[in-house]
Amino acid sequence: MDLLKLKSLPEDLRNAVMHYDLSKGETLFRQGEPASFFFTVETGRIQLVRYTSDDKVVTFQVAEPGNSLGEIALFSQTYPCSAVAEVASRAIAYPKELILSAIRANPELAEDFIAMLVQKIQDLKLRIELRDIRAAHKRLLRYLRYLAASEEQSIVSFDRPLKEIAADLGLTPETLSRALARLEREGKIARTRLQITLQQSSAA
Repeated sequence: MDLLKLKSLPEDLRNAVMHYDLSKGETLFRQGEPASFFFTVETGRIQLVRYTSDDKVVTFQVAEPGNSLGEIALFSQTYPCSAVAEVASRAIAYPKELILSAIRANPELAEDFIAMLVQKIQDLKLRIELRDIRAAHKRLLRYLRYLAASEEQSIVSFDRPLKEIAADLGLTPETLSRALARLEREGKIARTRLQITLQQSSAA
């Protein structure tokens, strides 16, 4: 059972699903709001961010089509983060109580949900690992290796502005550009405007 394939869902859940069309910069849900829905991204990209007490923004995830958002809604009264559209996006909203009932009643749906959570944990582990890598070019190379491994290939395609990728990595756009140039100069990557190819020694 696939949450994005609405026809495969139980009828009561399918009839209760809602769609949210978001423009760039629009908020899907806000940190501290009552957690009533679980979401998946149908189109676009949605950032999951948290605002700290000193007004800094911490990015936890950039959800793309097929990714989930707001899983914590199933086990919490409020959202601990905010979800903001990075580009024009569409999200599917599943009412909290109905999705919980469906998961309890359907082992296949429960397995799909667990797989989503496992992927989310892996992504969060990567973000923590990246923050511990001080050298910008090494941080970038680890990030590229992760993306390449997830696609089972050595080519990484980018459809996001470099400044947004830099923010994900905790780097300035200028630092990211220098890191890319260094990796290319050292023969670890080859790049075009929209693609980066990991050279054999780097992809290993």
